[in-house]
Amino acid sequence: MTLSIFADGVENVANLARIADAARILGGSCVASPNGRLIAVENAPGARDVYGRRRLREDATLAVGNERRGLSRRILASADETVVIPTVSRTVTTLNVAAAAAVAGWYLLNGSGAQRLAARPENRRPGVLLVGDDHVEVGSSLRSTAAFGFHDVLLEDRGAGWFDGSAARRREARAAARRHKNPLRIRRAALGDANRFEEIVLVVPSGKATLLQHVPLAHGRHQLVVMGAQPDELAAIAQGRLRIASLELQPFECIPLRFLASIALAEIARQVGRRRPGPSRPAARPPTYGAALQLMAQVISCSSILRNCSRTEPRVGSTVLD
Repeated sequence: MTLSIFADGVENVANLARIADAARILGGSCVASPNGRLIAVENAPGARDVYGRRRLREDATLAVGNERRGLSRRILASADETVVIPTVSRTVTTLNVAAAAAVAGWYLLNGSGAQRLAARPENRRPGVLLVGDDHVEVGSSLRSTAAFGFHDVLLEDRGAGWFDGSAARRREARAAARRHKNPLRIRRAALGDANRFEEIVLVVPSGKATLLQHVPLAHGRHQLVVMGAQPDELAAIAQGRLRIASLELQPFECIPLRFLASIALAEIARQVGRRRPGPSRPAARPPTYGAALQLMAQVISCSSILRNCSRTEPRVGSTVLD
């Protein structure tokens, strides 16, 4: 079984290169036209969550669309299935197109349980520490962090220049992060800050470790999930509190941080869950001023009748002249 990726109208050359990387880490390749089962990734009516789906058992093509317009009507109409990656943020509602391809492809290949419902999912969300040295990868990862419902994140900037880089580098990184509408609080940090947490999970692209989906990631503020670091860097710091979680991706010389982070953040969001719908509200009462106006109209009408009667009807004891 092979999963290919079809980029429908993607314009940015850097995104096209990263989509090709996403296809390789998923064991497939980019194709010029869809073949096999066509699965569209789009927030469209009738789309089903990428969570809660069985793993693929046949060759398929994953279609992702233009950075602004999304997939074309032709691809949507011919798709055998349309999936959506659920997001939480009200302002950052989409992922970078290459990150979306990696997330959707990973879930299609591995399958998963459905996203759980929780009364207070915000209390189950762990801390996140990103470690990055490329400003665009850091920016795209921060975009995903906000999209999946995080309000703050720790960042160890190893030369990416998010905090202290040149104006041009910071501008490019902030564009990748959608900083103009991204409310995320980004805190400067280092791996040593992991000491503040009771439990540490390091996400790695591959290797002998537990598959990410089998590692609990919803232990709240006492838990820290780290992406972008190496196991030996955290071994001494964690002191027995470290657990390694693997994405079981295909070998890659240097996996882009946006893939590692976006897949891990999507799985955290699945385990943390979304807010359980509350009881429906009772029907709204009609506005009281309507009844008041009606009563006032009745009072005015009665007053007018009484005045008219007083003018035309004789008073008791008065004399009527013929």
